[in-house]
Amino acid sequence: MASKTKDRILAASLRLFNENGYDAVTTARISEEVGISEGNLWYHFRTKRDLVRAHQLALFVLIDSRLAIQSTPETVLESYALFNRMVFEEVWTYQFLYRDQAEYGRTSPELEERVHRIYEMTTTMLVRFFRQMIEAGHLDMPADELMALADNVWMVIRYWPSFLRETRRVVKLDKAALNAGIRHHFALFDTHLTPEARTFFTRKAYA
Repeated sequence: MASKTKDRILAASLRLFNENGYDAVTTARISEEVGISEGNLWYHFRTKRDLVRAHQLALFVLIDSRLAIQSTPETVLESYALFNRMVFEEVWTYQFLYRDQAEYGRTSPELEERVHRIYEMTTTMLVRFFRQMIEAGHLDMPADELMALADNVWMVIRYWPSFLRETRRVVKLDKAALNAGIRHHFALFDTHLTPEARTFFTRKAYA
């Protein structure tokens, strides 16, 4: 029963944080949503920051699957489309973690170090994808520009929810907002792709 209550707390808090923003949701509101006392919630999670850490750990499971994607020059378009779908699924599922860091602040040094490694591994993976696209004839771009392209792609993906909140007052993403982020990230290198590669991504890469 305790584990079921904990799962319900996590599900309710994730939905409320995503829909309303981290600062706008109190532990009392989460308790009400779950149908338990605030004291019962505190038994499982002493603070909202404890909930953030739990959601981060769940997000890491998704990220580990995404970082395990393999690719070759022959399969790189399919692999990149899969990467794109998976990374934006992470953003969709855990919107508040990408959007509200200014509100929930720093977590633990251990988790921050893990996030730093994820950033490094993602950038390395993106560079690999782009090199393979060049090798397969899908992308025409100088090799010395690939690191900057990878950084820019990751910045668009990582900070898209924050950008929308700060510039458009969009808190909860919908599918249109998610697909707009995908379009913006492809705009960074779309003109360097072959027509066939652009068509492939148009069919395969959107939510």
